Amino acid sequence: MDKKFVMGIAAMAALTLVSCSSDDLDSFSDNSSKNEAISFDGYLGRSAVAVNGTRGSVETRETLKTKGFGVFGKYTDGQTSDFNFFKNQPVTCPGTKWTYSPLKYWPTQGRIDFLAYAPYKEGQTLKENTTTHENTTTFDFTVAKKAADQIDLLWANATGKITENFEGTTKEKVKFQFHHALSRLGYTVKLSGNYAAGNATFTLRKIALAGSPDETTKAFYENGTIDLAKTDTKENLSMTNNPKGLWTATPSADNKQNFTWFEGSYIVESSNPKHPTKLDPTTSQNKDYSDKDYLFVIPQDFSSTEDGADKLYVIVEYDVTYKSGTPSTTITNTVYKKLPIKFEQGKAYMLNLTIGLPIEFDIDVDTAAGVEDWDPKDGKPTDIDSWDDISRK
Repeated sequence: MDKKFVMGIAAMAALTLVSCSSDDLDSFSDNSSKNEAISFDGYLGRSAVAVNGTRGSVETRETLKTKGFGVFGKYTDGQTSDFNFFKNQPVTCPGTKWTYSPLKYWPTQGRIDFLAYAPYKEGQTLKENTTTHENTTTFDFTVAKKAADQIDLLWANATGKITENFEGTTKEKVKFQFHHALSRLGYTVKLSGNYAAGNATFTLRKIALAGSPDETTKAFYENGTIDLAKTDTKENLSMTNNPKGLWTATPSADNKQNFTWFEGSYIVESSNPKHPTKLDPTTSQNKDYSDKDYLFVIPQDFSSTEDGADKLYVIVEYDVTYKSGTPSTTITNTVYKKLPIKFEQGKAYMLNLTIGLPIEFDIDVDTAAGVEDWDPKDGKPTDIDSWDDISRK
């Protein structure tokens, strides 16, 4: 059985915060000191849009206005330093301006290194150096087990800022250019062709991502540490557990997890790619949950062929019900495919799953056309051969 698996990578670009309105920010309040108040500014382009035209769980201008972002600030005067100058300070946009409270003012000497992340999380702290007991520029992050609970983590920094940079009539603000810290995964499902009505019904039962076909081996990092001070090329930032990388993560089995992306009953009826609908328990109606089914994962390399390297498989279970006989016959198929993919920081990946009769399996992972604010990895899809059968019953 010759089957096809096509993979490509959606575009991604750095996400940048904007002021709530098109106007530049003014000072946050009347200056009660002779020094200028510290204020923040940024610009946010159009949000990423999935291939099916729906917004995913990505951060947008509107969500950032309400959730806000957190700021850490390290003050250094040449002799001492203090990372408590800004300590997880929430910055929000309840109206037309980014605001925070209480206001802080530029010191008359020294410099400030600013670190920022979004969305804001109450109680977020930086990790402590176990030797010096001073704060570092890192914090721990956990990837939620359910897609609906995951977040699109952003980070930014502005280092070496001094009051002289922000004096004068322009009143320039501290500007943050935010970037996506994780890799984003999405999926759609379609039929490989148009089957005669009434001859066969295809029912999707399960989609899983795991470290082995039987799902006993875990694949994705569950916990990692992000360094908010990192600035480098995307290629280098994607090298988890490398000094140049944005992330560090313990590679042990107890720090890995699998994802059951879909589990239920969805009749695949079209040769056009669609995201499965699910029953809304509050309305008892089918609902499109594509905006809740993106996975956001720590960058990880599954492309290595070396012994002991991380491996990733997509496992699909579906029923084919043949109605030509009496009674009808249902066959359950479970198939899998190894995905030799290197998931990189700030890139979006779309898996387009195509199913048909047992000898016609096809799966595409291709560029999510129309996705904005995500960088392309390359311009051509990668062809991968056939599915492998786990079971048929």
